[in-house]
Amino acid sequence: MHHQRKAGSKLIATAATLLLAATGTIAASAPQSGTGGENGITVTTGAAKSDFTANDFTAKAVAPRAGEPAGYCKQPNPMTTAVNRTMDCYHMRIKVDVKRNGRTVGTASFTAWHEIHLNLKKVKWSEKITVSKAALTGSAGGIITTFHPSCGSGCQVHAGGGLASPFTLNGSAHTGSAAHTFTVSRGHPRSSHTRYEFDFKKPGYTGGETAYVGSTYRCDDEDRQYGAGCVYPTRISVEKDWTKLSDMANLPGIGDNIRKVQQAGLHIGYPGSTVPLTRATKTKADENRREVCGPSVHPQPGDIWWTVDPNDDGTKPSCDEYPFAETTQGGNTYNPPNRSIKWVPLKENRQQGGIIRTFYGRYHILPGDKFYVQAGA
Repeated sequence: MHHQRKAGSKLIATAATLLLAATGTIAASAPQSGTGGENGITVTTGAAKSDFTANDFTAKAVAPRAGEPAGYCKQPNPMTTAVNRTMDCYHMRIKVDVKRNGRTVGTASFTAWHEIHLNLKKVKWSEKITVSKAALTGSAGGIITTFHPSCGSGCQVHAGGGLASPFTLNGSAHTGSAAHTFTVSRGHPRSSHTRYEFDFKKPGYTGGETAYVGSTYRCDDEDRQYGAGCVYPTRISVEKDWTKLSDMANLPGIGDNIRKVQQAGLHIGYPGSTVPLTRATKTKADENRREVCGPSVHPQPGDIWWTVDPNDDGTKPSCDEYPFAETTQGGNTYNPPNRSIKWVPLKENRQQGGIIRTFYGRYHILPGDKFYVQAGA
């Protein structure tokens, strides 16, 4: 059953959330309490802790964290673009206090472990959630817990497994899922995040609750070949992958032009540099092309370094620019040596266009998304 929760139905703290900028994770609420009264439950959440090494080109295997479930947050080494765009994992520590006549008479402490794998090829995915064994003190026995996930407009999420129905905080772990389904149409990508609410009840006591949110994800259906899928949009991609040379590196003229700029000044678009490439809108891309490789730009003596065959359309001279026109770093954004043009055979530019379009579609790179190109040294 999909639960829609009204913000005013219970007392929920609205203090600012914690932002973990490196991963795009936004996953914390301020300490929260029950509805008050002398005999009641209050709840305190710790700071959200991301366990995923996002956008880290030097990442090594992550050491196990105390109490984590078996196999939790296992990441490839080296990282891949697919995993970096779709995986997240984090944990939240939660403490439940049982109070009688305003005095704490028992506590239940546990950790909620989250592991998410979005789907590049579908708008459906299932998140694994484990509620750890609870450490109980005093009169904290018998706390009934209900899990309510929600995920905003155009999205449905259902609790499953051991979290689908109320459970008791005790010496056993409870493992379940949050199955998501998004609705998108071409031209209308959607972003959202999942809200995780835990409600706590104990006979004779006023109930309490806590809630926090996960990383922002985005689903789209913009590419006709690859179809709909979902990613974490703040995660950086690499064409072709983190440790592999782009197919553009093997295009003699284009590969040379990319390397020339990447080895200079700002190292624009080179993996790990401080200036990644950013996909531009079509309007901006067209503007960039006019600025750098417009109709008034023609080859100069010495620019044609190959044999032009009048009977072969692919050998016509074609103006290639780096940074690419399809990025916000293109056009006249930078001066040489941080930008360059090179005349190449038209077939090279056509091949490059296919490589970039495939990359954008496969990894759902939309305008505003950042990426690198590995063209070698």
